[in-house]
Amino acid sequence: MRLSPPARQASAPATWIVGLALLAGVALGQQPAAPLPRIEPAGIGGALLVCGAGTVAPQAVEQFLDLAGGQYARIVILAPAAPADEHRKVVQTLIRLGKERNAAIKERHLLGPDLSDDALRDLSQATGVWFIAADETSARKFLVHTPLANACTALLRRRGALGVSAPASAVLGRICAAGQAGSELLADSVVMLGAGNDKNLLAALKKNPGLVGCRLGDGAALLLKGRTLHAVGHGRVFLQLAASPVRPARTIVLEGQAQEDFTALRRAARDRAASYPPKQPSAPVVEKGSLFIVGGGSMPKTMMQKFVDLAGGAKSSIVLLPTAAADPIPPKQGAAEALRKAGAGKVTVLWGRTRTDVENPASLQALKEATGIWFGGGRQWRFVDAYEGTKALPLMWDVLKRGGAIGGTSAGATILGDYLCRGGVFDNFAIEYEGYERGLGFLPGVAIDQHFTQRKRARDMSALMKTFPQYLGIGIDESTALLVRGQIAEVLGLGKAFFFDAQAQRVVTEPLALSAGGRYDLKARTILQD
Repeated sequence: MRLSPPARQASAPATWIVGLALLAGVALGQQPAAPLPRIEPAGIGGALLVCGAGTVAPQAVEQFLDLAGGQYARIVILAPAAPADEHRKVVQTLIRLGKERNAAIKERHLLGPDLSDDALRDLSQATGVWFIAADETSARKFLVHTPLANACTALLRRRGALGVSAPASAVLGRICAAGQAGSELLADSVVMLGAGNDKNLLAALKKNPGLVGCRLGDGAALLLKGRTLHAVGHGRVFLQLAASPVRPARTIVLEGQAQEDFTALRRAARDRAASYPPKQPSAPVVEKGSLFIVGGGSMPKTMMQKFVDLAGGAKSSIVLLPTAAADPIPPKQGAAEALRKAGAGKVTVLWGRTRTDVENPASLQALKEATGIWFGGGRQWRFVDAYEGTKALPLMWDVLKRGGAIGGTSAGATILGDYLCRGGVFDNFAIEYEGYERGLGFLPGVAIDQHFTQRKRARDMSALMKTFPQYLGIGIDESTALLVRGQIAEVLGLGKAFFFDAQAQRVVTEPLALSAGGRYDLKARTILQD
């Protein structure tokens, strides 16, 4: 069975879900961890330009106009009847650039939070809106739980551009600096303006765990496009994460060409509030069913045959997940053919990456019927974005509960572990990437890396074990598999598997290495002798 790959979709609007109370604990026995509040990974549909105090850089205004459609832009400027001089300069620059490019620019003066039908109609047809307020108090009256706030949200959903001048920028987060509710147009954040506010920002984050701090220097502007953050203009943007029991406070400076992934920062703030990673993860035991973890590279036919046998042989129903592959996902999946040649009774390819596609009835039904699941290679963060917090994930756990098999290769191997190695969105060179450190956890208490000897990754794993000695580190060579049943892991294939145990001091840098036929007790952390 082959479900048709969906057409590539526009970035979905973010659904901001709170509920940190759901983050309690890690997997106990063969159970998934408590559901995480889902952070929709695509970010916003359009672009949000957040400006600091002082003069707004002309290049920021020009970039806003480009994002709003350039010569096809329909921009509404919302400003007080008599805006301050620095705000008047923004209005004049927009009007001048609009005339140069034949864009439609309309200025509306704000007299109160209730908007006329004409104003709402203009906003509904706009491709860009620039908002100016006299002060933070009036900005809250206009942007927090108001028709204008709804219009701005709708604008971003249809991929428009929203620009906000200071001091209104300070009300864009979930909360304002003084603790009042914000507009949440910049989700899961708190925004402060000007120099010297770092202590105040960290204090606000301490009182409101799970938020990302953002401080805009004078003349700075922060651009959020989709999920990516950039600094625009001549000032600097400071992003902050509060300290947690396992991590110190962290400050990131955006300037020049630097960029950050806002989705990863939101996830990092959420995880810090939950004191993740835990000091004592669950023991690495697969109580029922089997895990088949392959280190990438070519797979001997006997290895694929072994996985199919574990999944039920000729009676198997295997779901293939090519989710981690680069965009666009290749329509022809060699792994599907390999599974069929190895004797799989039924192979279903699930192409979905968005929550809508992942949770469509046909996809969920395929998982309900599955006796095996195969996670393909690529970039492991795509698995997290697709499945975390969805109805699909508990159905995957059910495959193990029914005695089935879950396997994967390369990225599909790493995602099966507890701590996610190389989860970076912009690159996968660093073994630690905060915000993408949670694997799907089918094998608790471990961190799995692949292509191990071939890409010389032992030093990285040693460093990870020094940072998080509570985990068991596992490195797997290409063309090599680790078969896990219960607490016993058996090595198959052409290379080796390496076990890094920081609790046994010497193997932080000198791991135990096993070749085909070798067996390791993951819970006792000892080699089993025949």
